[in-house]
Amino acid sequence: MPSFISKVKKKLKSGAWYPFYNTFYEKVPVDKKEILLVSRSGLALESNILAILKELNQPEYKEFYKVLAVQKNKKEQIQKKLERYGISVDKFVYTREPSYYYHLAKAGWLINDTTFPGRYIKKDGQTYLNVWHGTPLKRMGQDNPEERYDTGNVMRNLLQSDYLVFPNLYMEEKMSGAYNLKELYQGTVLHEGYPRNCIFFHPEQGTKLKELLGYAGTQLSIYMPTFRGTSSSVQEEDYVNQIKDYLNRVDILLHENQIMLVKLHPFVQSQLTLDSYHHIRLFPEGYDTYEVLNACDVLITDYSSVMYDFAVTGRRILLFAYDLEYYQGSRGMYEDISDYPFPLVRTPEELVKELNTDSGHPDDAFLQKYCTFEQTNATRNICHHVLLGEKICKSTSMPGTKKKKVLIYTGSLLPNGITTAFYSLIHHLDPSSCEYYIVFRTHSIKDHPEKLNNIPEGYHFYPLATEMNLDILTAAAQILYMNWGITAFGIGKRLDHAYKREWKKHFGCISFDHAVHYDGYGNYMIALFSYAPCKKSIWAHNDMEMEITKKHNVSRPLLQKAYSTYDHVIPVGEDIRGAAERIGGHPEKIQVISNYMDLDLIRSKSEKPLIFDKNTESTVSIEKLQEILNSSDRKFINVGRFSPEKGHERLIRAFDRFWVNHPDTWLIIIGGMGNLYTSTCELAASVKSSSHIILIKYMSNPFPVVKACDFFLLSSYYEGQVLVVPEADILGVPAAACDVNGARAFIRQYGGTLLPNSEDGLVQGMEMFVEGKIHTMHVDYEKRNQDILSKCEKLFME
Repeated sequence: MPSFISKVKKKLKSGAWYPFYNTFYEKVPVDKKEILLVSRSGLALESNILAILKELNQPEYKEFYKVLAVQKNKKEQIQKKLERYGISVDKFVYTREPSYYYHLAKAGWLINDTTFPGRYIKKDGQTYLNVWHGTPLKRMGQDNPEERYDTGNVMRNLLQSDYLVFPNLYMEEKMSGAYNLKELYQGTVLHEGYPRNCIFFHPEQGTKLKELLGYAGTQLSIYMPTFRGTSSSVQEEDYVNQIKDYLNRVDILLHENQIMLVKLHPFVQSQLTLDSYHHIRLFPEGYDTYEVLNACDVLITDYSSVMYDFAVTGRRILLFAYDLEYYQGSRGMYEDISDYPFPLVRTPEELVKELNTDSGHPDDAFLQKYCTFEQTNATRNICHHVLLGEKICKSTSMPGTKKKKVLIYTGSLLPNGITTAFYSLIHHLDPSSCEYYIVFRTHSIKDHPEKLNNIPEGYHFYPLATEMNLDILTAAAQILYMNWGITAFGIGKRLDHAYKREWKKHFGCISFDHAVHYDGYGNYMIALFSYAPCKKSIWAHNDMEMEITKKHNVSRPLLQKAYSTYDHVIPVGEDIRGAAERIGGHPEKIQVISNYMDLDLIRSKSEKPLIFDKNTESTVSIEKLQEILNSSDRKFINVGRFSPEKGHERLIRAFDRFWVNHPDTWLIIIGGMGNLYTSTCELAASVKSSSHIILIKYMSNPFPVVKACDFFLLSSYYEGQVLVVPEADILGVPAAACDVNGARAFIRQYGGTLLPNSEDGLVQGMEMFVEGKIHTMHVDYEKRNQDILSKCEKLFME
């Protein structure tokens, strides 16, 4: 049993500075004369933040105290850049250190081009300006299946911002959809140019720099590709070798009056030596990217957003997209760049050929779409508008929605009955009646983001990126409360304050209409949703009294409070209503809504070929299983995770007794989650009937097996509202269950067979089946499903 101290340490492990930040957040007053700026999470000083800092060195901002957050190992490099441009700041702070979190809590003005850390909570009195770092071509946020599980902190930062800068209508459209801004964002959208692009309206400065760098009289191009490396060093090495080959071929073909600057990802740059080239030069050190771009005649890129910025110059853009199809397939893009008015080339030879023409100038349609609001005074306008209160920028608001906004917490989407019920429900709800936001915790999905692929179009994603902002006292208070229900000595008050703070961290800038804890488990999420300032409902998918007693997987004090705090408690079966009433003590809040049964999906999956998944473990080969299923032998089946409450031990012992007189019978058990597979295999191997018992640890599609069997036996000690019995019934397989909560009400209602809740009862059921006394039930599943949907939609619309 973990000690009290070890539990506290574990709670704090996820963030060393949480204790400091909580204190700063609570105690440090907001200073409206302080500005905290962060560029690329402190890794550099460039782009929009550099342009804004230049503006903030003008006399009209002299009363502001400017704090720049940098990563410690980048300070010297950033300091040199400040000196080059004659920019001063009042203070440096290092990211990930207490001073950074102090100023994050203190600064009245926050300016960022990416995100603040996940523990950041916007305080009353702070104004947050986010100048995102580029117009997206690659799919982002919830538009990108590969990363949508991990977009929570980006979404949270954008939604908390008071001002967002969108330099073109295309960017506004894509960012709005990718991060739920269209319906949820409450701040102001500035239709203003990017600060970094103001320099492009001063071509004379580019000409001077070109001369200073020694490239006057040449065609100066710059190659800025997107990095394609991965975590695989082999692939990275292949990519570096490919770039070397391309540069070698380009250098040979360029003319004497042509110079190509190269700006690559630092990893690639460190692997290349350019000294031997005649026409290719490294990007000049110490200069800002956009200052050098302004000196160039041609931009060569592929999928980088820099093309949208450079287009405002009217100068040439060439797309060296030698791996276009692969990149489109692996990363996903909003648009087909082959439709752009820029030559798209695949080889170094084609690239140099285009350099020797006058092709690639942006046309009016491109400029209108991607450079809509660019102009020379953008930086000044933004700073005067936001910091000085002069409303000179064109601005707009997001349209929002008139529909109800409903949060639904899914849990971890583990392969179990709750997840099956959830997927079935959301595939049949009408997403046009409400805006549904599917909430999950990033850490619980990150290893298998493909779980989200089962969520249909029309739903939004709302990942929660961080763990709880804990300090030592709050961690201790939480343990005392969760384990023993202690609320005295300020414990209850401290936890109330902590969870209100957590709600504000995740959702504080948004007004939802209904928060639904569909999973029904997870102490943190049960507590968090109980502080939602809107209607609240929590599902009960199981007999939670038994879960608490047998598995200790939920805090009883917490669940008691939740069931009395939420507006609705939703057991999925009449059998478990009593447990919910006893826990919560408010029978008037309880409404039974059964689980939706996806008839078409169950039937269609049962017709698919029998396959084992990559991670399937089984006591027989798939060929042997198919042979048994095709045979005339009698086949009994059970589907349920290898967990104590499923009663597999008594099922095996009952089958062993039955098999003595019926040796032409097989027992097949298909599991899922649960940690008893190994011990169940050991038990099965020890009985006389072991040669006729098949155990399968997991199958993503067990329905072909279920359909091929003769009789379904539910051996559980308790259930919520059992799904596997009606699934078998839908497939025409007779079923019987022990007379337990979660199975009793459904089977009684539809004329099924209940058995004594014992090993003897299971043996009795097997004999009854042989005698022809167990049949399929008489259920109008279509009507039942319509009633379930009607109840859910009425609940959500409250």
